[in-house]
Amino acid sequence: MAELREKIAVIGNAPTVTGFRLAGIDSFFIADGAAAEEKLATLLSDTNYGVLVVSERVVEGADWRLKKRIEATAKPVVVAIPDMSGGIEQTESLAFLIKRALGFDLMKKS
Repeated sequence: MAELREKIAVIGNAPTVTGFRLAGIDSFFIADGAAAEEKLATLLSDTNYGVLVVSERVVEGADWRLKKRIEATAKPVVVAIPDMSGGIEQTESLAFLIKRALGFDLMKKS
């Protein structure tokens, strides 16, 4: 079995992080608000990470410059997930994020 070269990181509240830890993710950061934003900005520059899983509330509350940076960055892919308080209407689907990262649509049938 091939080993993954890029890591997955999770940034969020304790219950969210715990769920991903139970699933085997070992790069996690319990943070919210400004601390979560700061950690997200730092990890966007880290080439060791291929996927960053972040609470939707962190992404929604982020500074506009960070939001633009997330939109412009193909890798790592930032996946916003709902937290315990419920979801926020998504502007981009996971399929769109993957298409942006890979450069082509995996779901499109030829």
